[in-house]
Amino acid sequence: MKVAIFDAFNGAGGDMILATLVDLAIRESEIYEIISLLDLKVDCQLKKVNVKGIEARRVVVEVKEDVMRRYQDVVSLIRSSDLDNDVKADSLAIFEILAKAEGKVHGRDYREAVFHEVGADDAIFDIVCCVKGIRNLVDRGYKLFATPIRIGSGFTEFSHGKYPVPPPAVLEILKNAKVKVIFDGEGELLTPTAATIISYYCENLPAIPINVENVSYGAGSKETEIPNVLRLILGRTEIHDSIAVVETTVDDVSGEFVGYAIERLLGFDGVLDVTTLPAFGKKMRPVSLIRVIAELNKAEEVASEIMRLTGSLGVRIIPVHHRVIAGREQGTIRVRISGKEFEVKFKRSTPGFGHVKPEFDDIARIADELNMPIHVVYRKVVKVLEDVDSNRK
Repeated sequence: MKVAIFDAFNGAGGDMILATLVDLAIRESEIYEIISLLDLKVDCQLKKVNVKGIEARRVVVEVKEDVMRRYQDVVSLIRSSDLDNDVKADSLAIFEILAKAEGKVHGRDYREAVFHEVGADDAIFDIVCCVKGIRNLVDRGYKLFATPIRIGSGFTEFSHGKYPVPPPAVLEILKNAKVKVIFDGEGELLTPTAATIISYYCENLPAIPINVENVSYGAGSKETEIPNVLRLILGRTEIHDSIAVVETTVDDVSGEFVGYAIERLLGFDGVLDVTTLPAFGKKMRPVSLIRVIAELNKAEEVASEIMRLTGSLGVRIIPVHHRVIAGREQGTIRVRISGKEFEVKFKRSTPGFGHVKPEFDDIARIADELNMPIHVVYRKVVKVLEDVDSNRK
């Protein structure tokens, strides 16, 4: 598996993320194309600098016209552009996370949020260009990880006043993210933009052996004792999944109770999949075999939940220390069917296996709303997804 690792040992900003992606994942021409497609009032320079002995890229952006936008203005700007569909979808998702974080912190409807720090053209530039670069990595089969992110300490001042580091919006963004953070460092080291981009794309880096193939450094503008750079590492790993099969047989509960148990288990933390099989047990009694695929470190909790839900007195835990899995990505696409526009979630296998699957619940919802056969809706959505894949090649 190909891996891309953001090593934020001294925090990160959107400009630093973009700087690491230049040449490795995004061409200079693509950056200027994004400025043109969005009609952003910015000038951009890509420089090579030396930060405490480390050669790094720095992205310098000058705003020619100071514009602050509402969340809905940013959404309209991106949706009406000629950006690739996957770049649009990810950019919109990132801005929605930012808006919801601000809305939660300030106690207001996120759709009415006015972006101060991230509504200007330079912030839109950072986010969309980072998305384009990361999407290029994903298209090449890279899975994204992050080392624990140093987020800083002390206090910082912005449009709402003086706040502790990390600011409330950054903490809101990081809540329930799959990356870890370190509360340490000089001042504010992680911006809301960078927090959103990294937490949206990355998982915490597990302890796995990696063959390093390329390294890139992106420089920030702040002077700190530790070199103020973000490191992007590209490499390969023989990563595999370790899981547990957790199973039991029950012969004294009805199908309704088994169905209830399956539904609850599918939403239980650490459960990856649940199946049930009809079988015969002692004295040829009909039984249901309930089999759960679970994360290895959650297996005992899952076993306890199975016993709670079914009344089983014993559950088998079978460790599986090597499971080969395909890379996968998730996204949302907008499709137009019978004159109406719908959002459909989908999953795509990577790299290049060509398997794409829309979310069945979304297909069923559209079929019900349009009173259309579900297989017809499914084919139409898959056709849109396949066309998107063709345009990306």
